[in-house]
Amino acid sequence: MKKLAIMGAALALAVGTAYAEKGALEKQQEKGGALNNETSFRVMDKNNDGYLSKAEATGNPDLAKRFAEADVNKDGKLSRMEYLKVMAKIDTHNASEKVSKSTDGKDDKAASGGTKQK
Repeated sequence: MKKLAIMGAALALAVGTAYAEKGALEKQQEKGGALNNETSFRVMDKNNDGYLSKAEATGNPDLAKRFAEADVNKDGKLSRMEYLKVMAKIDTHNASEKVSKSTDGKDDKAASGGTKQK
C-alpha cells in the first residue's frame, strides 16, 4: 500500500511539474518576456535527456546561432552547464545593447551622477 501511495505521489509531482512549466512558458509568452535560463532549458529539452540537441536549440534563435561556440566538448549536444554559460554571454550582450540604445541620443549635458562638492 505504501508503494502505491509513493508511486502516486511521484506521478502527481511529475505531472504537476510539467504542467507548471507549460503554464510558466505560456504566461511568459503572453507578457513577451523571457523565461529564466533553468526553466527554458527544461522546456527546450523535448526528449528530457538532459541535453539540448541542435534541433532542440532552434527554439531560441540566439542559441541556435551560437550552438557551435556553446558546444565546448564538440559532442553535438549542449549540457546544462554549456547552455548556462552561453546564455550568460547572450544575456550580458543583450543587456549591454539595451543600455547602449537607451543612452544613444540623450542630452550630453545631463547629470552624470557626480558628487562634486560646492
